[in-house]
Amino acid sequence: MGLIPKTGRGSCKVRMLHFSMFLVLTLGAVSMLAPFVLMLSGATRTGVDKHEFSFLPRFLWDDAALYRKHVEALHNESAATLRAAWRSEHADFSGVELLSSVDAAEVARWETHLADWPGAVLPGYAATPDSRSRPLNVRGFARHLKSEISREIEQVNTALETDFADWNAFWVIPPDTRSRLNLTPDTPWWRAWEHYVNEAAPEWTLGTHDLTGFFIERVWVPRHGREDGSPLLVATLPENEREAEAWLLFVREVVHPDFLRISDQASDDWQRLLQARHVNMQTLRRATGVDADDWTELALPTRWREAGPFQADWEVFLQGWKDPEDVLHRVSGAHLTLDSADLSWQRAHGTPPPIREAGQLKFERHRREIRRAFLTQHFSTVWEILIVDGRGLGNTVFYCAMAVLLALIVNPLAAYALSRFRPPNAYALLLFLLLTMAFPPMVTQIPVFLMLRDFGLLNTFWALLLPGMAHGYSIFLLKGFFDSLPRDLYESAALDGAGEIRMFWMITFSLSKPILAVIALGAFVSAYTNFMFALLICQDERMWTLMVWLYQLQQSYGPGVMNAAFVLAALPTLLVFLLAQNQIMRGIVIPVEK
Repeated sequence: MGLIPKTGRGSCKVRMLHFSMFLVLTLGAVSMLAPFVLMLSGATRTGVDKHEFSFLPRFLWDDAALYRKHVEALHNESAATLRAAWRSEHADFSGVELLSSVDAAEVARWETHLADWPGAVLPGYAATPDSRSRPLNVRGFARHLKSEISREIEQVNTALETDFADWNAFWVIPPDTRSRLNLTPDTPWWRAWEHYVNEAAPEWTLGTHDLTGFFIERVWVPRHGREDGSPLLVATLPENEREAEAWLLFVREVVHPDFLRISDQASDDWQRLLQARHVNMQTLRRATGVDADDWTELALPTRWREAGPFQADWEVFLQGWKDPEDVLHRVSGAHLTLDSADLSWQRAHGTPPPIREAGQLKFERHRREIRRAFLTQHFSTVWEILIVDGRGLGNTVFYCAMAVLLALIVNPLAAYALSRFRPPNAYALLLFLLLTMAFPPMVTQIPVFLMLRDFGLLNTFWALLLPGMAHGYSIFLLKGFFDSLPRDLYESAALDGAGEIRMFWMITFSLSKPILAVIALGAFVSAYTNFMFALLICQDERMWTLMVWLYQLQQSYGPGVMNAAFVLAALPTLLVFLLAQNQIMRGIVIPVEK
């Protein structure tokens, strides 16, 4: 019977009361959803917007915000790379803005010019030192290798001469191909990476070299600052003494040798260097495998890539080397030439290349793909780690299903025996079962671990399932519900010849669906949220459940990935509650009414 009779429900006061109650309940529901929505929004954050606080990510409708995220990812979250590419003074990515206008014709000429310079590509979306996610091009490279070689990491290791433990350990540290510090060896691994970048990576994830900006950022500013301006980088040794000093430092120690050429006029110095380093032809033959009868037969390679077995000598010739007699062997600066796409454009047109403008037009052409990438990148990372490349989801599904099944077999059987046969010590047994709840799990984990270890069950599903198969409070709750069932049903069934198993299944189970739903939900939640015990007894990565994976993700990934992981981890419990809410509510209400 309701608190308010039907005759009074039409009055204004009662209607206002009902409206107020529904309003309060609605506000309560919204306040409960707010943290979930914030977590969902946080799953799209990167370094440039990680400090924003909003229920909806701004980049969904604001192209300027999206452009900042794109520029950040394109330059691998490195403000120094941005300054070098744009010849700017950006301290971070928060000040990046869209240009008001772009000369499309000039950009088209620049893109045509770039077609002749395949080495000008600077792969973006390949490193995330700030947001600590798995970059788009790293995930793309993994998918590329799976399709080209094999989904088995062992076969990929064999083909590329690598030693990754599994796909979750797969990573790429993209080399800065502008810098002398990143001389990648000619190995199957780096050849596969270059092939992916040039053939399979999305166009909008690739930037372009600007050696002038790199020179200013790495050499000129550290030595002379920005106060008196920055000179344009030129192909040959400048006449100005200060500029010549910086230029020589840049070409000898900083820039990647792919951008350098050595004139044939330095051949004599080259041969003297080889003779000083290798002493005789026999030593040279052992070191390089080159068979020559005289030093004059060893021609000077003008490019580093053409040096072959002499690449190390080529680098030494460039930087300088003193022999045992303290004689310096080094190519003269007058014989060195810088050669790159931006310098070639600069010589031909007299203006800096439109790198920033070209990047903005590319952004505008692929705006929809970029927005979708930022919406899904952290979720894709979690999906690949936990489901595609890991066993977290499969382990959790099996563990939860078996935990629910065992809880619906063991607990009802024990409660049925206590309720049906009413042993004289039933309440003592119930008290004993309830006493098991007096000890916190942290106390019981140690003896349980030792027992499972002695039985040899560690790192198995049995270790997860056996300790929680029976639950004292569930048996107590079920017994109380079973006691409320009519005894006449059992007497009639016994007269008809039904056995105890049949009566248990046909009568007790059939009439106890609401309370069994509560027990099942409790078993599911207990298994699904089991972290500490699962981590303790299943330390093998192949046995980790989702909760253990979430803990491990915190060690390697940033807040964006963790928010995405929490959102995905919350969905199963939400789905289970939505599907079983009617039975759950009946299980709560009916025992109270009885």
